[in-house]
Amino acid sequence: MGHIRELAKKVGIRVRATTGERKGAKYIAFEFEELGYDVMIQKFSVDGGTSRNVRARWPGIVKRPFVVGGHMDSVPGSPGANDNASGVAVVLEMARIYAGTEQAGLVEFVAFGAEEFGTDGTHHIGSQRFVERLGKKGRKRSPGMISVDMIADGKPLIIGTAGIGPEVVAKTVFRKLRKNTEINVVYRTTCDCSDNGPFERAGIPGAFLWSGTEPDYHSPSDKPANLNRDHLRRTGRAVRAFLEILDSDMLARFRKR
Repeated sequence: MGHIRELAKKVGIRVRATTGERKGAKYIAFEFEELGYDVMIQKFSVDGGTSRNVRARWPGIVKRPFVVGGHMDSVPGSPGANDNASGVAVVLEMARIYAGTEQAGLVEFVAFGAEEFGTDGTHHIGSQRFVERLGKKGRKRSPGMISVDMIADGKPLIIGTAGIGPEVVAKTVFRKLRKNTEINVVYRTTCDCSDNGPFERAGIPGAFLWSGTEPDYHSPSDKPANLNRDHLRRTGRAVRAFLEILDSDMLARFRKR
């Protein structure tokens, strides 16, 4: 809960291309750097200002890593504890657990900016810029990604896709969790409502981890006190269970789509 409190309470509202989002990015970058990751701030223009993605890579990482990410911005008026400081907290915790391990050489951890809708009616801009800057060859060789978004207030844990791109990553995550854990998970085709969307549209396998709709969504009451700690831990265990079995052979299979 520490990262959630820092982002949703201390930093507070983190609307894209605002000081709040920039402060959130600074906090996240510092946490990655403290763990030993090489951090790159990927800036882009939106809503007449600047947003950014925070990308963390372990030294010596493979050229085309798997991506585990979550968006750091929130909507106006909402401190964004569940949406989506919760997802960022899981991403940071996975980066901590796997720092210096074999998995750190296979996974890039990303906090995306500008996922929420802006004044121009667009959304998922940070992940879209990330995908665009992979280049044609990079998009073709990218093994896939998981978007961890709104995961600490609801059950069962939903795993799925936007129904746009290859399902191999989402179905693999679902099957492995059903087989190897006791976590209550369901598979679902969702809306194009998280950062897996731009990856899927580019033909890259994506997965969306989500705990479903909840009453504090996009409201001032989306505060740390209204989260379910057990659901947060459950999602962390789910992502960890998948990353534990991730290896170069699995990445090669994902690249075949």
